[in-house]
Amino acid sequence: MTASHPLLLASLLLLSACVVMGRTLVADIPEVTALSGWNITLQCTAEFKQGVPYLAVSWYKVEESPSLSRRGLLRKELPDGPARLYEGMDREVELLDEDYSILLSSLTCSDSGLYLCQLAAPVGEQNKEGRILLSVKDCPSDSVLEEVVRDTSLVIFAAALLIVALLIFIISHYCLKNTLKEKDKTPKNEILLDAPLKPLEKKDLMLIYTLGPKACTMKHVCV
Repeated sequence: MTASHPLLLASLLLLSACVVMGRTLVADIPEVTALSGWNITLQCTAEFKQGVPYLAVSWYKVEESPSLSRRGLLRKELPDGPARLYEGMDREVELLDEDYSILLSSLTCSDSGLYLCQLAAPVGEQNKEGRILLSVKDCPSDSVLEEVVRDTSLVIFAAALLIVALLIFIISHYCLKNTLKEKDKTPKNEILLDAPLKPLEKKDLMLIYTLGPKACTMKHVCV
């Protein structure tokens, strides 16, 4: 039980550090604040790579249920394709061609949340994604951000545990290897049963005779 206390303490410290890191990562997401009824523009924060002919730009909104799923808003095939709303999307969204931002008109409380802008890259290049948070101040706070913090913290915690487990495995393997190496260095006295027999020398025979059982002696008593 005593040996488990340091491990438990280390796990709690690791979890706390992961939560702090998760909140730090989420704090880096730009936030736009507005009031109900406003028209607001959300910038695409994905990092453009110069010279890459991106194939399409897509916008998503992160939904709290189920499990922070993405709901597609619109998609445009680049460079000259039309902007199309995803199936089932009944919210009016306009894509601004200059920088791929979106315009949301007449904000409502349901518009609060986390938005994702994604750039689809050609083969050999990496897709880019940016996040931006919209907060409608005269509405109840959205819990999506807390869900993102929790999920990010859990991912970081799981990755940290894997790293710790890998370090423990490496150290254990190293110690076992050293132990076996030291064991191999220990001299061993081996008895070879199939070794050829040597003829006994005279001194060996004398030694056997001297150490052997004593012969019985008889004493004669005269009456």
